[in-house]
Amino acid sequence: MTNENESRFSPVKKHGNVKELNKSGNLTGSERQIKDGVADVYNLIQKWKNANSDGMQIIDTIANIKLQHVYKENKYDNIPNASIPEELESQCTLLLSIIQKMEKIVKKLVVTSAMFVGVMKLQQHLTDDLVLFQTWTPDIFVSTVRELTEMYREEYKLKQLVYKNICHAKDRNTMMFYTSSWLHQPYVTDKSHVLLESMLLETGHKLN
Repeated sequence: MTNENESRFSPVKKHGNVKELNKSGNLTGSERQIKDGVADVYNLIQKWKNANSDGMQIIDTIANIKLQHVYKENKYDNIPNASIPEELESQCTLLLSIIQKMEKIVKKLVVTSAMFVGVMKLQQHLTDDLVLFQTWTPDIFVSTVRELTEMYREEYKLKQLVYKNICHAKDRNTMMFYTSSWLHQPYVTDKSHVLLESMLLETGHKLN
């Protein structure tokens, strides 16, 4: 799917597979559920990053096909050519497969978020001492995972819009807008990295 060549529209390169976090085997009860849940969130976000990188490569290909074969540039404007190359349809099908992967990731994040809520309610029922690891109580995990999930849920909605429209973009500027939207992921802000790193540190998946 990806290659070593930099495309015309994006500097994004697919990195090697990120090692997944292992589930905890020496913890029990709520601690184990929380630590495993954090590993799940981390691994799902790595899968999203890989899917996004693959999708970017496909979008670059779509953009290049349309620029080279579909748009006819005259002296005044970009006029779309009536003929649509067959390879464009195949690339749009590949992009759909990426969208489907992202949908599954978001659904799994939603399920994982619900698990954190369940652990929080259980801990609140069982004990007054709610700190499970270092300083965080379960409600902090809940709010953190909810915020991450909402970021990726909204970003998925944007990816859907890009997929539905990019193959039918009628001019160069519209194509560049969709390409930029996919690349920059406006709903997945820099805060997502801080939130994820904080959970990894709190649960001992990552050391200071």
